[in-house]
Amino acid sequence: MADRLSSLPDDLLHSILRDLPFKYAVRTSALSRRWASQWLDALAASPVLDFTDRDFARGQPPARAAATVGRCLRLHAEHGAPLDAFRVALVAPSSGDGGAFGRDVVGWVAAAVARGARELEVDLTPSQEEENAAPHGDRFQTGNSLERLAFGRLSLRAVPLPAAGLAGLRSLSLSHADVTDEALRVLLANCRALESLSLRCCSLLTSVSVASERLRVLELLGCRAVGELRVAAPALESFTLYGNVILSAADWAEEAIAVDFGAVPVLRDVYLSHMDCCGYLDFNHDHYYPFVYYVPHARILTLCSIGLLPYVQVNMGNASYIDMPNLQELQLLVSSLDEEGDADPRHPERVYYFFHHTSFPVLKRLFIRFPSNPTNGSCSATAPIDGEDDEDVEFGYKIVLGQLTFIKVVNFRGTSWREWRLVGFLLKRAPILEQLVLVTVGGDGAPGDEQLEVIQERALVLRKASRDARISVCRPSEDDSPNHAHTRFFHEEFCCVHQE
Repeated sequence: MADRLSSLPDDLLHSILRDLPFKYAVRTSALSRRWASQWLDALAASPVLDFTDRDFARGQPPARAAATVGRCLRLHAEHGAPLDAFRVALVAPSSGDGGAFGRDVVGWVAAAVARGARELEVDLTPSQEEENAAPHGDRFQTGNSLERLAFGRLSLRAVPLPAAGLAGLRSLSLSHADVTDEALRVLLANCRALESLSLRCCSLLTSVSVASERLRVLELLGCRAVGELRVAAPALESFTLYGNVILSAADWAEEAIAVDFGAVPVLRDVYLSHMDCCGYLDFNHDHYYPFVYYVPHARILTLCSIGLLPYVQVNMGNASYIDMPNLQELQLLVSSLDEEGDADPRHPERVYYFFHHTSFPVLKRLFIRFPSNPTNGSCSATAPIDGEDDEDVEFGYKIVLGQLTFIKVVNFRGTSWREWRLVGFLLKRAPILEQLVLVTVGGDGAPGDEQLEVIQERALVLRKASRDARISVCRPSEDDSPNHAHTRFFHEEFCCVHQE
């Protein structure tokens, strides 16, 4: 059979090879004598060196993978091609040749910065403890072209601050880094062009203070020790908090967090999820403020079960009122369908009270995500399904979601009366609803064809305020309906939940 690929022009072959993961690009050298050099030429001409594919180093010692990265950097430099981005993600040795590996990392960082890279990303697993595993501080003391910097499990101790070479940074991401409160403050003061900041599982942070005129995106993910958050960022457009979304007014409370969230007139995108999504709250002694009170003008919002809890003085039964005049797209992460007492913040009763104490004059799309794990109470049937599922939830006034046109419920099983009551509650309060989509669970708990038909039949007979509302039931693989803007769920990510 003729080798038609080898007959293609070099520039086209290079384009193909650059789109392949590095490991597979190297394997093409076995195709023919011509291909043996093609991947090297393609690498040398590429403005991006990306070694973040985990398959690249799988099955080989860290020292060998490090040698390959170093060889590619040298080859690229020899050809004199411009370097725009350098990215690497490797499993670092925890002993033995760990020191040599650390020196390799220092060399890569220094070489990439010296070559004028605008984007630098280094992620090591597990964390390196050696002093020489830190970035080469000298390279950050003079001006360079860096615009995006991402360090994962890499020490910042060898970067003396302030560092003139970081003044042009537009994006900074620190994951499992040893950054302290003071180091972060000095770093941000030095990065006045910064537009995006992500802090993930940084265990030394306790009091985060962010002051920036240009910052548009802020992420604070899994930083468990943070007890104080102060934000002064008038240009902020997107805010993500995976941490303590409940604020305690009691000075003695271990879970207390002080928040000073300045004016954010252009903030539109907010994601708030409590650590592990179902932590314990003491309802006997305290006031609770959900973080949503600090971001009432968001247009897109994701909120977990605990964040649904309105400001409540539980012993007296009082609750405040939230006005969210701009919210158009809402996603609720419901942790459990089990009821463990009237004050438990996880079960769906909190959804009803959230709508009762919150105004949504322009809400158009609503997404509810039940837990995918059946052990979280998703199959709860503590009350009879027949006779309880149509029970309404009555309040002092009629709740009307007057602009709501689309509802989507994910991980719907149809076996719990609480699921059906929640769906019925929403259908009866959306007079112009156009579509309700029930997406069943996948995997081992997925319903069979017969059960799917039963759910469909039962859904179609539910009472609804809109005569034109279409109701459909489908499996995840069959779902082609719109998704919420936030499709990443941090409480399901292992690294933050199990951080040491």
